[in-house]
Amino acid sequence: MATAIAKVEVSCPECGHVQMESENFISTVCRKCSFYFKSPLVSASSKKKTHRATIPKRELTCADCGAVQMVAEEAQSSSCLECGRHLELGHRLIEGELLGNLSLEGELEIGPRGNFGGAKARAARILLKGRASGFLEAAEWLRVEGQAKMKLGAKGGELLISEGAVLEAGDTLAFQSAKIEGELRCEKLMVEGAVWIGPRARVVVEGIVFGEMTLESGGRLSGFGEVKAKFVEAQEEPPIAEKISETSN
Repeated sequence: MATAIAKVEVSCPECGHVQMESENFISTVCRKCSFYFKSPLVSASSKKKTHRATIPKRELTCADCGAVQMVAEEAQSSSCLECGRHLELGHRLIEGELLGNLSLEGELEIGPRGNFGGAKARAARILLKGRASGFLEAAEWLRVEGQAKMKLGAKGGELLISEGAVLEAGDTLAFQSAKIEGELRCEKLMVEGAVWIGPRARVVVEGIVFGEMTLESGGRLSGFGEVKAKFVEAQEEPPIAEKISETSN
C-alpha cells in the first residue's frame, strides 16, 4: 500500500490563492495566476550567511619602493602590488655557500660554517655566526655569535655582539645603536645613538662616531673617537674629536 504524501496549504504571494502542495516542496506554480514561487523554507535557508574564518594579516613594506600592503601572517612569499618585486617573507638558514643577492622580510641566519657570497643581503633580523663576503643590512638588529667575519660592512637598527663572540669587519658598520659584550674589530663604527661596551668587551677601530657612550669598568676601547654634536637652538657646536687610547676603567 502506497504511503500518502503529507501536504500543506500554500498561499500564492502574488494573488493569494491557496492550494495544496507537498510539505517538502521546493517551488511551484500558482494554479490560478500561473505565478512561479519558491517554498518559504527554501527562501529562508538561502538567505543564511556563510561565515568564513578571518585570515590574520600583517603589514608588509616593500624593500625597493617602500609601498605598504597587507599579507597573510603565514604567507612565505608575496609580490609588491606597486613595483612587482618578489618578496620572500620567511626565514633562511645558510649552512654552506650561498651566492646571489638575498632579501628577506623575516630572519636570516648564517651558521658557523656558512658564508653569504652575494653582493648584498637584506633581512629584518640577521644572526651572524659565520662569514659574509657581501654587505649586510638588518632593519631591526644584527646579532653576532661565535667567530664571525665580514669582508664588507653592514648597517641597520641595532648591533649586538654577544659575550665571547668576535666580529672582524673589513669596512664601516653603521647602526642606530650598539651593545657590545664581545670583541669587535673594524675600520669604522658609526652609531647614531648610544653605544654600550660591556665589562668584558674589547673594541678596536680606526674610528668611531657615536651619539653617546657607556664604557663599563673592564671594557676596552681603542680608536679615534668623534662625538656627534646635538642640535641646540640658536647655537651650533662642531663635533668634538679626540684620540681615544686603549682604555680600561
